[in-house]
Amino acid sequence: MALSSLRKKIRIMSLTTAASMIEDYVEQGLDEEAIGLSEEEVGILEEENKKTARMLYTLAKKIEKSGER
Repeated sequence: MALSSLRKKIRIMSLTTAASMIEDYVEQGLDEEAIGLSEEEVGILEEENKKTARMLYTLAKKIEKSGER
């Protein structure tokens, strides 16, 4: 089922907002003690957050391009 143009626009906005929030969480300089993780765990969290943000941006682009056909 195809998305209405409004729903598609809002879904893209939702995905890119979530990706941006994930990136901001990583870039704000995490304090290991404050979030209860070791330095190694924070490094892994940062890697996983970056991957997740990329996936969300990619999905948003796919949805955006699906209407260009």
